[in-house]
Amino acid sequence: MGWCFRGWMGWVGGMGNEFLVLLIPLAACLAIFWIALKVSSSRISGQYQKLAKHFGLEMEQAPVKMGGFVRPDPALFGKYREREVSFSAPGKGLKGSRQTESLLKVELRNRKLKAQIAPKGLFGGLGQKASSGQGRWTSGDEVFDRAVDVRSKNEDLLEKLMTDERRSRMAELLREARATLYIGDGILAFAKLGLIGDESSRVHMEKAVEFLCDFAEAVEG
Repeated sequence: MGWCFRGWMGWVGGMGNEFLVLLIPLAACLAIFWIALKVSSSRISGQYQKLAKHFGLEMEQAPVKMGGFVRPDPALFGKYREREVSFSAPGKGLKGSRQTESLLKVELRNRKLKAQIAPKGLFGGLGQKASSGQGRWTSGDEVFDRAVDVRSKNEDLLEKLMTDERRSRMAELLREARATLYIGDGILAFAKLGLIGDESSRVHMEKAVEFLCDFAEAVEG
């Protein structure tokens, strides 16, 4: 009987050692993942803090969950140049994909113009899937029309708004940020592929805010 007990305990001890051999690498991987999440979240929060300071916006940061394995992205809101402005990172894939987007919204008080604008190519095609039957508008500028896909039913208004300078600025912003622009329902919504986690992406969004405010003033003028 004593021999059986000692044998059983030895087996349990052996299994415990094997379990530890499996557990230690798993714990190490989880620790590395946790650290990576924290570093990434800190970088994003840092860029949002700079945006908040630059534009005079308020920042919201939800608390972490599940011991730090779930770290909600921050959000900004407030007024800039007498317009409602917000930044957020929707927790869903972009247009049905698994890519994450950063979303900038700027208030538009004139609701007449409705359009969807995206750079041409695969990414732009994803952005134009839900264009609600709007026809393609062309500017007559071959360089712009080859680079940007504009869908709208307000052709006459676009003709007045899309000056050489605005076409150039818009094409550059959309291309650099791999972004789409939705106009309608009282907003200008600029959806950039990826999160705002470094200086370059933050600068792109700063440029986008200024452009969208200028564009909104032109639409309302």
